[in-house]
Amino acid sequence: MGAYDPEKEIRQPLLRSKSSPSKPPSSKIRRKSTVSTRAFALVLLAAILAFLSSLTLLLAISGLVEKSPAQDLEACAWDTLKSHVSLLDVPRIGQEEFLKRQSILATALNEAGVDAFIAEPSASSSYYANISSAYDLSERPFLMILDRTGKFSYLAPKFELGRIAGLDMVFTEKTVIEWAEEESPYEVLKRETGYKKVMLDEHVRFMIAAGVQATGIDVVPMSQAIQSLRAVKTDAELAILRGINEFTLELVRSLQKCIDIGMTQETIDTAASNLFSRAGVGEGYWAIVLFGEQAASPHGGSSGKTLQDGEFLLLDIGSKLHDYGSDVTRTILPSKSKVSNELMEIWKTVHASQGAAIALMRVNETCSVVDAASRKVIVDAGYGEFFTHRLGHGLGLEMHEHPYLNGANSEKLKIGEVVTNEPGIYVTSEQAKTLGKGVGFGVRLEDPVLVTADGGVTMTGSRAKSPYEP
Repeated sequence: MGAYDPEKEIRQPLLRSKSSPSKPPSSKIRRKSTVSTRAFALVLLAAILAFLSSLTLLLAISGLVEKSPAQDLEACAWDTLKSHVSLLDVPRIGQEEFLKRQSILATALNEAGVDAFIAEPSASSSYYANISSAYDLSERPFLMILDRTGKFSYLAPKFELGRIAGLDMVFTEKTVIEWAEEESPYEVLKRETGYKKVMLDEHVRFMIAAGVQATGIDVVPMSQAIQSLRAVKTDAELAILRGINEFTLELVRSLQKCIDIGMTQETIDTAASNLFSRAGVGEGYWAIVLFGEQAASPHGGSSGKTLQDGEFLLLDIGSKLHDYGSDVTRTILPSKSKVSNELMEIWKTVHASQGAAIALMRVNETCSVVDAASRKVIVDAGYGEFFTHRLGHGLGLEMHEHPYLNGANSEKLKIGEVVTNEPGIYVTSEQAKTLGKGVGFGVRLEDPVLVTADGGVTMTGSRAKSPYEP
């Protein structure tokens, strides 16, 4: 049988049969047709009403659900930033460079008169063998070992060998020194290697140092010569650092164009995080977002503030590319905001302080001398006591690493080192009263700088020009 068609039934009484005389349809058929038609019409009407009701509800909901301020800020900034994502198109460190690093370390160990260098998962193990610092440490030692002949080995718990073997380590050949739960890992190390004297990485925990030393092996701390091997960057490392730091500055510039008075710290932080993620480098994101008097504390601590007209926004921000970090600070203003002439002069003083130090960031210059040159500009302006921290720190696989620019460091800068240059002036509201000012403030400018023969070169591509041109 065909499908039941109520319309066909309605039409049937109008047709005449050729084989029989016309007669009116029975009342039974007429009633069946009427009931079926009404039922169908009611179902159809109900379906239409349900659809219209759902559509109305959806339209109402979509009208109520608007973008958040952070989403609006992100969208605005992305319009500018998206053309700079190509800055991140830099290759990872290749196997050949890892092996070269191991060879250089072996030579340095020979010169230092030690049998081997030992490190836990850290920036150093990442640097020499691609053993990530993200590997979770426990009370059971997992140690990377590179000896004076260039041989690579590692000490590991026997039951963890399968998991550790799956790490993407780099070596020509490897020796695995396993230890069972009923053994001392340090005694196993001594028995299997015969080492007399070892150098421990600066990040090795005290329990490891004590355990090795208890076996009678002579333990020495990481020397400055070995430390500087990681501080001096190769061309491949510089390319990565330049890419992530130039991109970070472009991200700050894109935000500045879109930030407005009345925005919260959380809005800016969320938008910045989303922008890094959108570009594919969100995993290492961090930021310090400070408004006005909050910035009197260099690393902040408070939250929930709304940006007001007449106050600076201090943004200290970074992320990672292939485990190498960015660290950029700008003290900025929205395009519609203005600060007092006095605050603008303080911004210019910090800018001049940074410039004085960049000029001295050349090979063989003393770290303390660079710090002093920056500090002198601020002292001469009458704000010396408010420059409360060192000038800078090394930047690479760690956000803060060797060397450090401070007044106590007599170390000489080496060509190829990347060091931040970040002078600042920080005045609390209480201190502001003694200076005849109404409220506290903080100003800092920071760029990572490459040490060269002729002076520093910014890894961000360019310095800030004004609070409106970061």
